[in-house]
Amino acid sequence: MTLIGFFLDWFTKYLAETNLQYGIPHVVFGDYLQFLLVYNKGAVFGLDPRDLIANFPTNQFFFVFNIIAMLCLIAYYHFLPLRERAMHWGIALILPGAIGNLFDRVIHPQKGVVDFIKMGFSSDRYWPIYNFADIYVTVGVVILVLCFLTEEKRRKAAGIDIQKPVSAENPSESKSV
Repeated sequence: MTLIGFFLDWFTKYLAETNLQYGIPHVVFGDYLQFLLVYNKGAVFGLDPRDLIANFPTNQFFFVFNIIAMLCLIAYYHFLPLRERAMHWGIALILPGAIGNLFDRVIHPQKGVVDFIKMGFSSDRYWPIYNFADIYVTVGVVILVLCFLTEEKRRKAAGIDIQKPVSAENPSESKSV
């Protein structure tokens, strides 16, 4: 799934770069959906650390951050029990998004990440412009958050004993090994 997701992200960005002119919208459905080629050197939703810290090494930071995050997700994925299918799907969606945006930063560091999907209510009221990688990451994170929020309920339904955290006042509650 990760390879397919990465390929779709790369291919749609390739199509955007070869068929769209930078900064000129291509109307798909009025002001609600347009394709608009832009480059994002910042983070999610166009947030740019250089707005707070002048000369911040954005590409280097995001390169290192993405590598560390992907390694942590891969390790977490391998340690997840098979019954945690939704969490596996969440991670499997985040990875191609992280790889796709990292690929953009490596291939053209001067430009940044290729974004081209513009959705909104009018020409001046719209979501930050995004790409397929952003969709994968967003959906994957939502799945993981929902899994974490419902973890206790799912474990009870599966008959897994849920341990209370050990309190500082009563260390005898700790589990002996």
